Amino acid sequence: MHIIKKTIFSAFFMSVPFTFFSQAHISTQAHQSAITDISFISSGSSGTVFSSGNDGFLIKWLPDGIGEHYQVSEMNIKMIARHPNGNEIAIYETDGGTLNRVTIWDWKKFSKKHSFRFDDSITSLEYSAKGTFLICGSATESGTVFINTATGSVVPKKIKENVGITSYISTSQTENSLMLYSSRGTISYFNLKNGERKAKFEAESNLNQLNSFNNSLFLAGTKEKNIFIVQATTGKTIEKFSADSPVIVHGETLQDLYYITNEKLQFKLYKIACTGNKSVSAPELIRTFSGIKSGEKIVKATFSNNEIYAGTSIGNIYTFDYAPSERVDSLLAITDNMYDHIYDVSSFGDEFIFLTPGAIYQSSYDSSVVDKKAINPGYKNLVEYGNGAILWTKDSRKTVSKIDFATGITTEIFSPSGAIQNIRLSGDYIISIEANAYVNRYNITTGKKEQLYKGSSIQDAILKNDTDLYVAKTSAVGLMTPLIYVNIKTQETVPLSVKGDIAYALNYDDTVTNSEIFGITVDSDATTRKITTSVFAYNPATKTSRQIITSSEEDNDAVLCMKNSILYTNVGKSQVRSYNLKNHRTLNYKRSASMPLKAARNSNRMAILNRDGSISWYNPDLGNVLADWYLTTDESWFEF
Repeated sequence: MHIIKKTIFSAFFMSVPFTFFSQAHISTQAHQSAITDISFISSGSSGTVFSSGNDGFLIKWLPDGIGEHYQVSEMNIKMIARHPNGNEIAIYETDGGTLNRVTIWDWKKFSKKHSFRFDDSITSLEYSAKGTFLICGSATESGTVFINTATGSVVPKKIKENVGITSYISTSQTENSLMLYSSRGTISYFNLKNGERKAKFEAESNLNQLNSFNNSLFLAGTKEKNIFIVQATTGKTIEKFSADSPVIVHGETLQDLYYITNEKLQFKLYKIACTGNKSVSAPELIRTFSGIKSGEKIVKATFSNNEIYAGTSIGNIYTFDYAPSERVDSLLAITDNMYDHIYDVSSFGDEFIFLTPGAIYQSSYDSSVVDKKAINPGYKNLVEYGNGAILWTKDSRKTVSKIDFATGITTEIFSPSGAIQNIRLSGDYIISIEANAYVNRYNITTGKKEQLYKGSSIQDAILKNDTDLYVAKTSAVGLMTPLIYVNIKTQETVPLSVKGDIAYALNYDDTVTNSEIFGITVDSDATTRKITTSVFAYNPATKTSRQIITSSEEDNDAVLCMKNSILYTNVGKSQVRSYNLKNHRTLNYKRSASMPLKAARNSNRMAILNRDGSISWYNPDLGNVLADWYLTTDESWFEF
């Protein structure tokens, strides 16, 4: 058994404003996945660098190597841009499909200022020199959208011509002129006062990683296994150098160009020097570094004062200077991986159980003791059952099992018919939603299967009174409701009066005889193009429904749980809210640095599982966080 460790950064916390202490986590923890962008500005930034990742986190790296961590999205962050004031951050977040969004954040307040939905992917993101505009290039013929950062409004027709897909944007320091590079192979200059084009030049097409240098006279980009150096005032390619998967080091007001190549367990830094306003030298090897892990690669890099910050494919950050040296230097990342990742949490009597990749642990806020109950045989979800747990994995056909903590024995119960969307316990039975097509019931002791319902686009289901089955679905033509009732004895099927495109996360109050049915719906308005996510209540007696909580955020994977006639949900993604069914009061729980994923409750505590695998503890009657805990790799709690 292990007990809690207090944070090693206590002294540092005292020098940080309270808003950081209460909302950002201060540590050297790495990103959980590949770094997608790194942003630095020289004016007023005190040498700080922001990094983003596919984990949805922004991290502000301070000059002493400590990072302020805050999750701003549940999706991948592909680009970041930093306002000249150093505190306002714009991000491009996407699900890799139809959801493309640019959001502006105030880093001092950790608050969202503005958010903009795009029909197409974003290809470039940059603030104008003074920060008057945020300029977004998109994968459309019109190409570029200007957002007034003071008002948060889109500025129509700021430039008077369509420029196509734009992958590089730069304004003059006065913001009177604008340069755009289009991937179809053009460099255009515009007068931002009247929107007229001043010049247009043909250039090499489809260049990536674009960066200007030599007082913006040169534009560098990569294509296939080459680096192109383009005269920005003519579009002419003045040099093309062979380089294997180069990573250009970005930065402002650079005289020369630097790039990195990845070697086996090494990476190398090269310099292309300006030899005038119309020529450059051949690449020169400046530095060689070792120390990166097998399979790790540098993917993004930027200058910060006299150092280079380089991000890797596994989420690490390396810093180094660029003074020439013939020796091979061994580097250590400024980041590390201190924490285990908690997959799932469930109440367990007066305590809780936690599932990690390697084990199942029992603990509580009040005891802070970590008791390892069993080895995890490869599962990602669990729910309390008897003196153990039911183990399963969402979106997988992995066999569902039960584990006894007293004996450590794991017993297989059943193999699902298809990927599992959700499972529910109903006494000694499991209700399983499989392949979006089947609702099956399994006897936990014998594994005997009974099909309760078969249909299409099934999202969730609950069984009441051993007879009444409620099924959440996607609405279809001819059945304009996402919720249906099924009598499993007679097979009578009835559509219910609930509005929405899709329903999921069903629940009911098992302490109330004639409980309403609760769930979550997502509904779109074809006229306004607005999407709302709502927690609803359906009354079987009156056959009517009502909305309890509504969010303007589209949320297709929120959760809903119930304890003591109180609903808990993370609809809206940013925080957990409760709704008391008896007195109709709503309570908002302040979020941690990471976004909430699931809430679990016992008689006196609530544990919220966050998306980064940490746990935030609450008194259920109060909105403030008691503590944020991470489970370390040596099986101890680490408290922020």
